[in-house]
Amino acid sequence: MTYDEIIAKMDDFNVGLSNGFGDVKTLVDFVNALRSVVELHIPEHSIAGYRCTNCTLEVTYPCLTIQAIKKELS
Repeated sequence: MTYDEIIAKMDDFNVGLSNGFGDVKTLVDFVNALRSVVELHIPEHSIAGYRCTNCTLEVTYPCLTIQAIKKELS
């Protein structure tokens, strides 16, 4: 699935939820996909503090990916 297809699927599901037609299996799939992304971005202790294990060595934790997820879940 391409980036555009994933975004379109999320948009379609979001519209469905707002209209009261949420598909529980799709919601579970999205939660599992999000968890997979979070599990790729693990904080690791380094000399300078914490860094993301999946981003470049210079990226401190939380990386931009985790920051974006935290923002939307707040």
